[in-house]
Order: sequence, then C-alpha cells, then structure tokens
Amino acid sequence: MIQQQHIANHTWKNPNRGRYKCNVDAAFLTATNRVGIGICIRDDQGSFVLAKTKWILPILKVDEGEALGVSYAIRWLKDLRINNVTFVLDYKRVVDTVT
Repeated sequence: MIQQQHIANHTWKNPNRGRYKCNVDAAFLTATNRVGIGICIRDDQGSFVLAKTKWILPILKVDEGEALGVSYAIRWLKDLRINNVTFVLDYKRVVDTVT
C-alpha cells in the first residue's frame, strides 16, 4: 500500500514593520513520555532574535501541549519586555481558540 503525504509549501514572511514574529510548536514524544516546546523570535527584517526550548513531563494531549507552548511563549516574551508580536502556530484548533 502506498501512502501519499501532503506537504504544504509555506514560505516564512516577515512581520509588519516594528513587529516581531514568534513561531511556537510542540513535539509529542511517546517513547520518552514528554512534550517538547520550541519558540523562535525574529524581527521585522527576518533576523533571528532569540529561541527557547522546554520539556514537559508527562506527555499531554495535542491540544493541551500546543496551547501550553503558546502560554509559555507569551510569558517569556512578557518577561523579556518584547511587545508587538505576531504569533505563528500550526495547530488549527489552538489558533481558532486563541484568535
């Protein structure tokens, strides 16, 4: 049996002038019973600013892990006093809930 995988062709775009873009994603590792959170911040020129990773134990449901990643990102940016941020997420259920 042949399985086809649809891979979307997405191109990263700079945020509007004076804003930052924060990409947030979660990875779910059942073998190690944990969730990995990745956060990356870029400026309006597309230049790397900061990144952070975090491990969460035990593994969570996808909705919970992705939402928790956004929550960590928001708190981290607040601590860094970085404002004017556009968030980019890839999990539609969380995007629809947050927006």
